[in-house]
Amino acid sequence: MNNKNRLSHDKISKIFSDSVGLTQTLQSGIYTALLKHKQAGNAVCEWKNEQVVWISPEKILEKSDEQIDES
Repeated sequence: MNNKNRLSHDKISKIFSDSVGLTQTLQSGIYTALLKHKQAGNAVCEWKNEQVVWISPEKILEKSDEQIDES
């Protein structure tokens, strides 16, 4: 492994070792994506009760953060 690959590997390992920070970053990205879909008037889908369920733009982000985490 050359130095450039080793540095990339070390950075990735450091990111994945901070599970709280990684979770917060992913949740922030998901929230941003959902907000952009809502603003653009685009529906999104989720997996619920063994099937794909479409969520209209008006209903995106209506749930509390606690409910979103449980889905």
